[in-house]
Amino acid sequence: MKGRNPLDRLELILASGSPRRRQLLEMLSLPFQVIVTDADEEIRPSWAPGRAVEELAERKLAVALSRIDVPNTIAIAADTVVVADGTILGKPKDENEAYDMLQRLRGTSHEVFTGVAVYNMQNGKSRTFHEVTRVWMYEKDEDWLRWYIATGEPMDKAGSYAIQGVGSLLVERIEGDYFNVVGLPIGRLALTLEELGAPLQSLLNDEG
Repeated sequence: MKGRNPLDRLELILASGSPRRRQLLEMLSLPFQVIVTDADEEIRPSWAPGRAVEELAERKLAVALSRIDVPNTIAIAADTVVVADGTILGKPKDENEAYDMLQRLRGTSHEVFTGVAVYNMQNGKSRTFHEVTRVWMYEKDEDWLRWYIATGEPMDKAGSYAIQGVGSLLVERIEGDYFNVVGLPIGRLALTLEELGAPLQSLLNDEG
């Protein structure tokens, strides 16, 4: 990266409307812009969870790339699902579905899959991967679950809970990457950016 023209500094684009993913990049002090995509989020029944989140991330990335006209850009897209007993749980459609999901998850364990797709427009290199974290839940009663749903927090979250919010009170323990459950495995993302010739240092300053 040494000797790069400051005008060629890579710009970071996050192809996601998730405030949790934005907060994780902000935590790293990374300057970035957001493109909210309207990509198709339908999951085919034949897809395994890992493939499903990778496919959805790649769809979001493709939509974002169609809207970017700056060549020196790193674009990142991600998608997260919860998997309980082999069934993929996305975001609840309403409070009843949120309750059904939480009933299914309480007192047992499940897996959280996040797929990430990254493309370096400067050199044409790309990577797609997914991470898995196992989460164990406390056995909460019906009144508690109804109270939690009434907070509104579950309504835009895969699996109907937010580990970084009030939903943390549901979580007994995890095995794997905490940030993966939030929605973006930032440690693995950093390694991937290095593989694509864009280490985090190059995104933080003009000299790389």
